[in-house]
Amino acid sequence: MTSKEAALDNRLALLKVRFIERTTTQLAAMLEQIADWQEGDFVYDDIKSLYQLLHRLAGSSGTFGFNQLGQQARHLELTIKPVLSDSAHTMALAARVIDADFLARLHQLPNLLQDNTPQLAAIAQTPTSVPPHKTRLLVIGDTLSELAAALAPYGFNIQYCTQPITECELCWHQADIIIGQARELTAIAAWNDTQARRHQQQSAPILCIGVDDSFAARYALAAQGANGLFTQPVDIPRLAERIEQLSREQRELQTSKVLLLDDDRELAEHYRLVLTAAGKEVRVMAHPEGLLAALAEFRPDIVLLDVHMPPYSGVTLARMIRLEPEWLSLPIIYLSSEQDRDQQISALAQGADEFITKPISDQQLVRTVRTLCYRARQVAKLVSCDGLTGLLNHSNIKQALLHEHVRVQRYGHSTTLAMLDLDYFKQVNDRHGHAAGDQVIKALANLLQQRLRNSDHLGRYGGEEFVAILPDCDIKQAFQMFNAICHHFSALTFNGKDGEFHVTVSIGLAELNGFVLAEQALHATDEALYQRKHQGRNGVNCYSPTGHKE
Repeated sequence: MTSKEAALDNRLALLKVRFIERTTTQLAAMLEQIADWQEGDFVYDDIKSLYQLLHRLAGSSGTFGFNQLGQQARHLELTIKPVLSDSAHTMALAARVIDADFLARLHQLPNLLQDNTPQLAAIAQTPTSVPPHKTRLLVIGDTLSELAAALAPYGFNIQYCTQPITECELCWHQADIIIGQARELTAIAAWNDTQARRHQQQSAPILCIGVDDSFAARYALAAQGANGLFTQPVDIPRLAERIEQLSREQRELQTSKVLLLDDDRELAEHYRLVLTAAGKEVRVMAHPEGLLAALAEFRPDIVLLDVHMPPYSGVTLARMIRLEPEWLSLPIIYLSSEQDRDQQISALAQGADEFITKPISDQQLVRTVRTLCYRARQVAKLVSCDGLTGLLNHSNIKQALLHEHVRVQRYGHSTTLAMLDLDYFKQVNDRHGHAAGDQVIKALANLLQQRLRNSDHLGRYGGEEFVAILPDCDIKQAFQMFNAICHHFSALTFNGKDGEFHVTVSIGLAELNGFVLAEQALHATDEALYQRKHQGRNGVNCYSPTGHKE
């Protein structure tokens, strides 16, 4: 067990202890409060409080491993529910429903709360630093060394393995994508699946390099789970593009924002820990009064919403969210122990997209949230991203610039703005064709996505122009990084009508902090870029109010 896994297990175990302590106290208080029920002295508010406690236990007990407690609470909840629904005959119905058997089952609940909490795992004391993640490629096969070298300028983290595949376990654990010979796919796929089961992870995508491009060959590869075929000689920019597509899909499956509203503190914290461990950014709210402000500031990909949060209704909160046109397409997922399908459908009809019934296993929660977040991101991309590169389009990169400028004004951290322009791009289109030109544009987009951080904003500003926004990065750091990008991009080889060719890029930089308006910073980067063009292209210029410098 790794240090990270042990830490998560410890935190989940501590939550379980808190759940036991809290539930034991609440059950004891409730049983004392309703001690007079054996004589038939019922109080409506006590019945309502008991129902709410049973409802919570039915939904949360299974999550902490107390399945029998959850089932018993569910039975009692459903038994007492009609009492609250029939206001005209509440006390008469209570006398029939709350009989000796009901009370006996109720008094059994504390006995079902046995502490089966596992011992806390030992956590390794050696701190580990996690570098910024770059797509990790495992290239398998002693004939693919040149291909591995050709992919290096894109910024991928490449591991080239020539040893027998059965000895590559550590290599697999460090790989996001596997590249291997098509003729070896059977062995690679079997080994890939075995390692995935052993590590309880998803199999890594496999890209195949081969010579047979026939229908039969492609069909056979697809049947074995391949994610792509590239025939030799390999078109490296197209291979890099496919790698970036797969990498982007994996990132979108892993990284997303989840806003969780649930008044059950231990359960909400359990969900937060599980989803955070799965790569989600989770914000928890126990009280919904600040919901609209949280939506505007956090901008989640999905909202997980408990249906019952007295005195609030999750259904009404979902309808309230939909009052704002901005949130009409925001996925809202109900989390509830409500099992009545008619009530579930009724709730869904009033503003939500999905209904998850508690208790839900950690694995199912992660899979459900991951899938729904991915769908939400895909829908959002259709509106906000450039179709050719997958980067933010013109209007959305400008919106991101305005947002970062506000953050700079508020917090004062250094943020650098960059404008990039491909050199002599018209000549590329005229000489090699627009298809080759599109490949150059996509190659620069792919390289930028690998070389920059996930927290940076990237957009296609128009044509062959790009804009990058780098929060928490001063202009000296940005200058060094973009100089390296110029070098790596100029090393890429493209194929066109007239054979192989290379392209360079010119870049202008400005610090967002130095401008009252975001638009002024954009003009400054444009000026620095213009100056770079006049100084020979293929390099970086930084804006200065008194002149320009390299």
